[in-house]
Amino acid sequence: MKKIVQLMMVASLGLFATSCYNDALPEEPIPANVSFKTNVQNIFNKNCIGCHKSGMTSPNLTDGSSYTALTTVNTAGEILVTPGDASGSILYQAMTGKGAQQMPPNGALSASKIALVQKWINDGAANN
Repeated sequence: MKKIVQLMMVASLGLFATSCYNDALPEEPIPANVSFKTNVQNIFNKNCIGCHKSGMTSPNLTDGSSYTALTTVNTAGEILVTPGDASGSILYQAMTGKGAQQMPPNGALSASKIALVQKWINDGAANN
């Protein structure tokens, strides 16, 4: 009887250890109309404002300041978002690590978050 219990425990442990190996969280769908205030700012709030806030690393990506910080000329003479051109926008280049320093520096955001920002920029980068 003891051997059967041990065998069942080993089999259960093996099933448990491998059962979630290939399970991945589904990517979030991209809405037809991306909202800066609802969608894009939410990404900044969860992933960026630890460093990008008033008095710290520029640009200030806090709620109420981020849109202006991204769409007007900064102290370096750059505009970080070019409406209609994600691939030419410094923000998108930083998020993808192509053409600018990778942001966040500890690893790229999920593909769905990057795609959401890309769509917002390509759709004209509205302050909506």
